[in-house]
Amino acid sequence: MLGTGPGLAAGILVIIALTVVAWWGGVHLDGALDLHLALEPPSALLIIAESLVDWLSLGFLLLAASKVFGGNGGAGAHLAAVGLSRFPYILAAVVGSRQVLGKAMRAALIVGEEQITVRPQELMTPGVIVGSVALIALIIWSVAILYLGYKEAGRIQGGRSAGSFVIGLIFAELISKLLVIWLIRTSI
Repeated sequence: MLGTGPGLAAGILVIIALTVVAWWGGVHLDGALDLHLALEPPSALLIIAESLVDWLSLGFLLLAASKVFGGNGGAGAHLAAVGLSRFPYILAAVVGSRQVLGKAMRAALIVGEEQITVRPQELMTPGVIVGSVALIALIIWSVAILYLGYKEAGRIQGGRSAGSFVIGLIFAELISKLLVIWLIRTSI
């Protein structure tokens, strides 16, 4: 189903929803696996660019990794698998948003013109601890879904699927991170 029209359409809808929630929450999608709260509200154009860079680089680099290791899946299936695996990131973007954990982060980190004041006691509240654990769990869930989708999309069996997945994921993270840094420096 991943390589069909409905699978790809569902993946695209998840990417669109993630992009909207990330912009609403002031969350950067900084690299294929990262997300973090922005100090300043990010522009909608930057969030759209980050989301597309992450999705496309992860999809195409996992496709390349599967081809190198003998997979025979198509680009549509890989893009659908990556798109669908981003669903937990929508929830993570809500948890990590300015409206939820962002309030605690702003209370713990006060940035002045010439100094930064850190108040770690503000980070040790039950809400922040539960939110942080939830973020970690959501990212782990996303990677698990991504791996299952990768195996299905790439049609790779055995140890080759795990090894090629890790290699593709590392390259996707590096390349997407470099592209996002370039986008930020060119002031999108």
